[in-house]
Amino acid sequence: MFGKIKRLRQQGRRLSDREIGAAQATEGEVRVYGLGNSIVASVSDRNAQVGAPLLPDLYEVRLITMNGAGMLLKGEERPQGDTGPAYVQEWSVRVSD
Repeated sequence: MFGKIKRLRQQGRRLSDREIGAAQATEGEVRVYGLGNSIVASVSDRNAQVGAPLLPDLYEVRLITMNGAGMLLKGEERPQGDTGPAYVQEWSVRVSD
């Protein structure tokens, strides 16, 4: 599904409503899939056949709430190569055409 995504946390800390409102949304193709025993959400450029993700993947992702064309996904954001700590992350997703 294509949508506009806003990250609601920075290194696990929940951003204020003002910070979230001022943040630029990332537009891309949201995919949720199984990887081993984990569920992963990723965002990529809908026009790219292969490419780097637009946001770090969310692992152990869960759908928290859904309302109309909006949804809240929550999971664990891990650094590239699994080096360093993982943080709780939430995505506010507004689905569009």
